[in-house]
Amino acid sequence: MRAPLLDSNDKTIEGGMTNMGMLDWFKNIAQGGKSAPAAETAAATAADDKGAELAGLNFKTAVDAHMKWKVRLESYINGTSTEQLNVAVVSRDDQCPLGKWIHDKGGEKFGYSETFFDMKAHHANFHQCAGAVLAAAQSGDAAAATKLLQGGDYVKASERVKMLLARMFIIASEGREAIDSHIKWKARLRHYITGESTEDLKAEVVARDDQCPLGMWINGIGGERFGHTPAFSVLKSRHAHFHRCAGEVLTVAQQGEKAKSLQMLEEGAYPDASQQVAAAVVTLFEGQRQAA
Repeated sequence: MRAPLLDSNDKTIEGGMTNMGMLDWFKNIAQGGKSAPAAETAAATAADDKGAELAGLNFKTAVDAHMKWKVRLESYINGTSTEQLNVAVVSRDDQCPLGKWIHDKGGEKFGYSETFFDMKAHHANFHQCAGAVLAAAQSGDAAAATKLLQGGDYVKASERVKMLLARMFIIASEGREAIDSHIKWKARLRHYITGESTEDLKAEVVARDDQCPLGMWINGIGGERFGHTPAFSVLKSRHAHFHRCAGEVLTVAQQGEKAKSLQMLEEGAYPDASQQVAAAVVTLFEGQRQAA
């Protein structure tokens, strides 16, 4: 995952918030759901496919294509397929679109992630299982091929790949959402100070570093994945400092000192802290990418 770049107006230059219907669809899969709830499936289907694209892969298309392997193999066993499937090719983990991504851009972008390596291993195992199903079918033993396809290692490997794909998407997407939400703090505070916002901001809550999306990410998935790195410790510390500064701005505003609080947004501790968080995010992800 790559942190979004920032411009001088506190906006993301590339990448926006992931469509929540799509994100919920992946969360259902990651939690072991056999299929997404109807409402979430509809939202994900209606969403722009670009909402599922990260690091050169459309994760929803990848999940759909992976799940179609069962239908493709069933058709082959039943003699209704026109595909010319080769056991040696099907057994390889670098020939399908997902496999090619894993061995190319996926490794480049997510090579630091344990979840990525788990997915890579299970994906390779899945193709070995799929090859075994195809080998049984080509030997003329349709019953054995069907048994392998409907139970045992094939089913376990297939479900594991699907869940790990969904988990990879969530890790990347929630991190990006969290970063984007941090950039919006300046506008939120400015609108509150000028009276353009109806948000009920409380200084004691804003001053906490575990209530915003980035803080939740840091204390959740982000911490689980990157907590062992020095760069993550720097990010966590800078993020906590930023929220203390934001809380001070809000406190001054709520004391009726509008001009002073607006000046604090532009000069001094607050803007410095905000930029330090952004720099720490970039350092964290760039460091992990280079170490991969």
